[in-house]
Amino acid sequence: MDNILSSFFSASFLFIVIRVGVPLLYASMSAYVADISGIPNIAVEGIMIFGALFGVYISAISGSAWIGLLGVIVVGIVMGLVMAFFTMKMKASPIMIGIALNLFATDFSVWLLLIWTGTKGTTASLPSKVLPKWDIPVIKDIPFIGEVLSGHYFLTYVCIALAILIAILVYKTPFGLRMKACGLDEHAAESVGIKVNQVRLIAIIMSGILAALGGAYLSMGYMSIFSSNMTASRGWTGIAANAVGGGNFLIVVLTTFVFSIAQGVVNKLALTELPSDLVNIIPYVCVLLAMVMLSIQKMRKQKVK
Repeated sequence: MDNILSSFFSASFLFIVIRVGVPLLYASMSAYVADISGIPNIAVEGIMIFGALFGVYISAISGSAWIGLLGVIVVGIVMGLVMAFFTMKMKASPIMIGIALNLFATDFSVWLLLIWTGTKGTTASLPSKVLPKWDIPVIKDIPFIGEVLSGHYFLTYVCIALAILIAILVYKTPFGLRMKACGLDEHAAESVGIKVNQVRLIAIIMSGILAALGGAYLSMGYMSIFSSNMTASRGWTGIAANAVGGGNFLIVVLTTFVFSIAQGVVNKLALTELPSDLVNIIPYVCVLLAMVMLSIQKMRKQKVK
């Protein structure tokens, strides 16, 4: 037990936390960008599934991981446009559309697996490609820090860069202010000349791309194949992190980091003799506790009012 506890303070554990946290951060960023513009995207899980599947398939038929990644971005854009069409043009409920897309992605991905590989399990028979790992010059040679930060997959560093760019976009640019204005009150935003539909369209496309990249990370980095239900509720975890953040991007990122630590603990304890079913619920317990705390906070605010 002492060895297990000491391993939680090691460079290898922090490396694992980053590794398992990347898809969660993609998911939470996807939910955040859409939410602050006024269109909640709960289809993050489904878009991640499509991103993971099409990234593997396109890389296999093209022979290039980079073309596969480009295909993933296109998938994210298409899914974002679908969301925008039904929510903005057809005036359908974003929640209902999100549920429909999640169910569609879950079942349709299995059907595509059967068509492409002859099996409903994995794409192991496809010659898919994997995005490269990057060793950061200079940093890789620094004790401890190099072990934590260097040697991750390409999409890990893309994720970190995108998180910084989103923070700058939302808090330091006029477009970020327009996104928040559209989310707070679309009629007030329209009254000052903001093109609400245009802003929301860009935001939902960004959300789709982020979710698709999170799926691609799972099948083209974290693993080298697509398997049925490989997202394992990571999209929903990202949505929960965004809900806890309440529009504050820093809190969203910190909440995602806490969920990532919980998943890292699972990966470490999986090597012990503890019951696997008990260990695997740790991240979901953390999510549940976070949502309970959020509910308590909202109830207290209502009492104050």
